[in-house]
Amino acid sequence: MPDSSPALTRRGMLAAGGAALLGAAGGFALGTARADGAVSAATPTAEATVPTTATPAPSGGSPTIPFYGMHQAGVETEPALLQTFVGLNLREPTRDSLEAVLRLVTDDAARLTGGEPALGDTEPELAGHPDRLTVTLGLGRPLFERVGLKDRIPAQLPELPGFRTDAFEDPWSQTDLLLQVGSDNAVTLAHTIRMLTKDLSTLTSVAWTQPGFRSPRPAVPGGSTTRNLMGQVDGTVNPQPGEFADVVWIDDGTEWYSGGTILVLRRIRMLMDTWEILDRTTQETVIGRHLDTGAPLGGTSESDPVPFDATDELGLPVIPQDAHIRVAHATTPEETILRRPYSYDNGMRNGTNDVGLIFAAYTRDPRTSFIPMQERISASDAFNQWNTTIGSSAYVMPGGVAEGGYLAEDLLA
Repeated sequence: MPDSSPALTRRGMLAAGGAALLGAAGGFALGTARADGAVSAATPTAEATVPTTATPAPSGGSPTIPFYGMHQAGVETEPALLQTFVGLNLREPTRDSLEAVLRLVTDDAARLTGGEPALGDTEPELAGHPDRLTVTLGLGRPLFERVGLKDRIPAQLPELPGFRTDAFEDPWSQTDLLLQVGSDNAVTLAHTIRMLTKDLSTLTSVAWTQPGFRSPRPAVPGGSTTRNLMGQVDGTVNPQPGEFADVVWIDDGTEWYSGGTILVLRRIRMLMDTWEILDRTTQETVIGRHLDTGAPLGGTSESDPVPFDATDELGLPVIPQDAHIRVAHATTPEETILRRPYSYDNGMRNGTNDVGLIFAAYTRDPRTSFIPMQERISASDAFNQWNTTIGSSAYVMPGGVAEGGYLAEDLLA
């Protein structure tokens, strides 16, 4: 059994609140603990990006995704099979509380993603199999306003406008903070979320949790996309890793969020009862893709260019003007987003199935990408009849961190 004294010390600091954590703990999370109890010195800012694939597991071990790097893991990383988004609000809107949260998340995440228990972990045996565990932190606009940092809100994090298709429900609204936690192991995921929220419980309250899942097999053999619960191939048009610098990552070395991205998180309920009465041809016409292959109408494979100009024997567009694939299509690099769809299924609600998508869109600037795309969708997408957006929020996901520092450290400098 591990020595219990670190747990007691840490819990004592947490019970006393964020200010006590910063004062009593001092540089608590400024170094990396070693097996011999020593703490390593801070290292220079990382120059390499987080790898997109997991580090091979040792014999009998579990694959890990490096936590430290120029970017936070969980964005360019190959998507985990399971991902949960946790919305948090600060209990006391002070800079000390915020700094305590940033330090705690950094320390817990660095340990847990590496397959080690967090300090004070009461179930340390559950930490040994990370299975590509990632923890990604986001900061919402209300946080900056509440702690007196309104002048430090990134220009790329605007207040999202209302869209005609929005029909928001409690509790899926904007929060101060976001934890995005992904893993291929359901037990690891549950333990990590429990550990993080428990350690943050004196500093934050949980507003909502949104768990999602993906298929363990690609939608099309040899591909990388998944299928949503309507059977559609989802996420076909996405930037490749070499394009992230142009469309996902914010590259501004003068700002505290450089190396980060903006996440727009939408909760979309699928109206399965009415969708499933449509015949297959109508479903494909609404989307603009064949259900079996994911190929655009007029094409044969998922990766085929969409033939927007093609017409049929009657001179009508093969891809209808209001087809989802046409309306949502990015016409410029500035409009491109990284789409990460996760399905959810909450069983029956008010006599119907409560299922849908947790749609995560990562972009360097939603003002030129997500917002104009969503405005087109809300105005003319035929698919609007079979889905409704019941939740929406947006966060800046700061750049990564080097060993010895903590996430978003420069925000408070």
